[in-house]
This record gives sequence, C-alpha cells and structure tokens, in this order.
Amino acid sequence: MTSFTEDLAINLSLTIDGKAYPIDPGNIKSLKLDLYSYGYQGEVSFVVDCEKAADTLLTPITTNDLIEVSLKVATYVNNSQDTLTPLSLKGLVTSRYFTEQLLNLPAGKEVMLLRHYHLVFADPAQVLWKQHYPCDLLVDSTLKALITAHTPTQITMVYNWDAVLSVYYPVLSLSLGTATNQASFYDYLIWLVDSNNGVFSYDYATHKYTLSAAKTKSGTALSLKHEEVSGYIVNYPEVHRYLPNVLNAYSENPQTTAITNAAVTTKIRRDFIASYPIAADMTARVTLETARFNQHLHEVNLEYEHFQLQVTPPGALVNFKNSNLWNKLSYIQAKSYRVKQWHFSAQVAEQELTIDLNMAYSHYVMEHSLLLETVAETCVPLPPYIMPSYPVFVEGKIVSEKGADDDMTYQFYTDSDTSVNYYKVSIPLWAKKKVRADYQPNQDGGQFYFPPYKNARVLIRLEFNSAYIDSFLDWGTGTALPLDSQGNQLVMGVSATSQNIIKHNYVDSKPELQIQRTQDKDTELLQFSDGNILLQTLQKT
Repeated sequence: MTSFTEDLAINLSLTIDGKAYPIDPGNIKSLKLDLYSYGYQGEVSFVVDCEKAADTLLTPITTNDLIEVSLKVATYVNNSQDTLTPLSLKGLVTSRYFTEQLLNLPAGKEVMLLRHYHLVFADPAQVLWKQHYPCDLLVDSTLKALITAHTPTQITMVYNWDAVLSVYYPVLSLSLGTATNQASFYDYLIWLVDSNNGVFSYDYATHKYTLSAAKTKSGTALSLKHEEVSGYIVNYPEVHRYLPNVLNAYSENPQTTAITNAAVTTKIRRDFIASYPIAADMTARVTLETARFNQHLHEVNLEYEHFQLQVTPPGALVNFKNSNLWNKLSYIQAKSYRVKQWHFSAQVAEQELTIDLNMAYSHYVMEHSLLLETVAETCVPLPPYIMPSYPVFVEGKIVSEKGADDDMTYQFYTDSDTSVNYYKVSIPLWAKKKVRADYQPNQDGGQFYFPPYKNARVLIRLEFNSAYIDSFLDWGTGTALPLDSQGNQLVMGVSATSQNIIKHNYVDSKPELQIQRTQDKDTELLQFSDGNILLQTLQKT
C-alpha cells in the first residue's frame, strides 16, 4: 500500500446525553476508516489537555450513555481552484479506552498532563441491530412492517422493494431469542436481502439506509483525478462453473429445473432442494435462483498518493474520462464504475502526544485506496452474516368457531387462492394473535383422522413465514383415567353430552372393554368383562 504525507482537516464532534463535545482538529492523532456500500467501521484517537483546564469529557465519556459521532474529513489546501467535497460520517461509538500522561513533580506533587482517547465507532445499523435479538410474531403483515417495528430512531430506512417488502404474509416470525440462535437482527436483515436477491445500501450523503430490488445506476459520474492516484490493479474473480438446479421434492409433482450457465463444466452442479406443493412456489423459486445467478464482473483497486479533493464514498459513480492524463489505451479509461469500498488510515506525522489548540489541520502519514466495480455489476456486496435459526416453538390454543365456547369442535379453513386447508391457532404470548397453521396429519398416520379440537393446548412451530402444529400438550376434557385403572380410552365428540368413548381399563385386575355412546339424556353401552357381555340403553329423566 502506498503511503504519503500531507495536511488533513479532521472535524470531530461527540454528542453525549444531548450535549456536544467538539474536538480540536489539531488534537486528532489517528483515524482509520473502512467504508462499504452497506455501512462502515472507524477508529479515531485524540488528546485532551488536562493541565490547563479540567477534562470535561472524562465524566460523560465514562458513562453508559450513547455516544454519537459526527466526523468530516477533507484535504487541507489554501486557495484551491478545485471544488472540495469532504467525507461526512455520522455514527455511534461501540467501544472506547484512554491512556493518561502524568508528571511527577518535587514534593510528591502530581500533575495530569493529558488524556489520549481512542474510540471505535460504526454506522447506527451495525451498532444497534447487532445487539438486537428479538422474538416476534406478525399476522397478515409485511416484511416492511416487521422491519419498521424494530427500527430505532437512530436508523432511517428507505424502502424501494415492494415485490418483497410489501407482500402480505399470513405469518411472519422472528426467532432471534431462541437458545440455538446466534444471529442478530442485523444478521436477519442481511440474510433476508441475500436470500431474496435484494440490495441493502447506505447513503453517505443522507445517512439513510435503503432496501431496494436493484442497484441504482442514476447520478452524475465524477471523473477521478489522475494526479491523486499512484496506481491500479484490474481484478477478475473466479468464474462459476456449476449448473444451478432447483429441485421440487413434492411427491405429487417432483421436478428438476436447470438454470442456464454458459460457463458450466459437465457434471458440476449446485442443487436447491425443497418441497413445493403449490406450483406457484416452485415457479417463484426458479425465478429467484435465475436472478441470483450472475457471473461477477471485474473490479479495479485504486491506490492513492493524495487524499481525494472530492471524496467518492461507496455508491458514488466514477469514471476516468475527463482528464487527458488518463491514457486512452488503458483498460479502464472508457468504462464506468461504482465505488464499492473506500479505505483510509492516517497517523499524525509527529508521534509525540502534543496539544495543538486552534489548529484547523494536522500533518498526517496516510494510506488510501478505493475498490471499484462496474456499473453493470449486479452482484450485491454484503457483510458476512449468521443465518437465523428456525423454528421457534411457542404454545397456542386451537380456534374453532363452531359450537359453544366449551365444545370440543374442530374447524379448518380454505385459502381462496391456493385451496390449501389450514387451522387457526391463538398464541397467548402475543396478545392471542391468531396464526394460520397448515392442516396436516402431524405425527399421525394417514389411517387416523383426529383434527385438533377447540382450545386444545398445542406446541406451534413457527418458521420464517409459516406455522405448523408440532405436538399436543395436554389431555382432552374427561380423557385422562385414574392411575389405578391402568386404562386407556378414546374420547370422540364435541362435549360430555354428545360423544362416543372406547375405553379399556382394569377392574379387579382383569381387563374390561367399553363402547359408550352419549347424546343428551340417552346413553348406550356395550361392555365386555370377565365372563360377561353387557348391552345397555339408558335414558335419564
């Protein structure tokens, strides 16, 4: 990496508990910034004079209050004929530490000369959402509503992805508080973007985040200055040699759909397998994987020997066309690019920790580089992330609108679009929201038909955008038998006055079998016991 030395104006201000603490530019000793299209990380150090006046920053910076960072960085020049565009950042501090320089005087007197503070900071989404691990449930809602519900005031979102974010789902769940989950809400958001072929970007001019369907190609491209750049490297990434295949494991309509890859090598493939009972879901997955499959285009790594007069952060469009110093024979000269990454580090040239008050700049040793991608590049740079762990298990109670409130009726509903049947289950944890749970035999074989009855306590398995009845958590009313009977019984019906019971138990250590029908005041009983068969009809008066 090329290093160079020149003057730099760094304006830093900290806001703690609503109060601003500006730092003298001459006292900033180091700065490191790594900017990406989705956000940034930074480190800054500065000294505070403690000899001439009390350090007013010590008390607020050592509390647990949120520390906001406002930073502007620009090259320092006098009477420049060029337009200066500084880098402007706003962020939050994640960690901090400081050292102290003391002086021991005669007679045991001690003097605090200065404190050297170091702050690590980043964009608000990384700082806050990486500590956010919620479990949540939304019904008949959208991903936009889910994200908005978990967006603090320090984060401003722009939504431009209606095809994904504005779709209404019967169920949307967050599983980030489960014991097996390691993913934060930030991981969840990046995973959501990656798995749906979207774009998550940070605008360094407005300090806003955008969720969009594609990268923007709009804007005026800035021609980079040849005299600022020390050299460049053109990089071509590895080519995808596999054939993507989407596999539908649904037994009633198994399918394999291949996605075209002109650079495929025979027998090399990547399969995406799932079960899609609904044909439209299979079609949607093929469309998604087709859109996600792209060969990466070349990139250009620029090394600088001067700090940019006009800073071009990630997302900015640039080219090499408006300067005669760029050789027209060069590979990059006629092409258009977008800034993908922006890296910078600066260390004050004078290593001694001196106090420079009322200085608008300092002399720094710096390293500076940019990574460019072509404007036609569709692959989206995203930070590393942990995939959220599903399912999350919660308790629910079966809903049925048939019969009286205490009747053990069952009811399923039919989706008007897909003709798929489902149950409704009330989830007490989340204000008794009613989730849609697929109508399935669960653990029963196909020969058994025992739909869960009203108010049955069940364990619900919540997936990303679906729910299933996993198991049953209690016995039905009147189903359990005393311990000493060592019995079993099957109770079928809507209430104690309208039901059929098949019961096996032990009487005097001998097995007894009963089949009983009850309807209002009528009871019919067929009973098999040791040496006896009883057939009985009773009508209560």
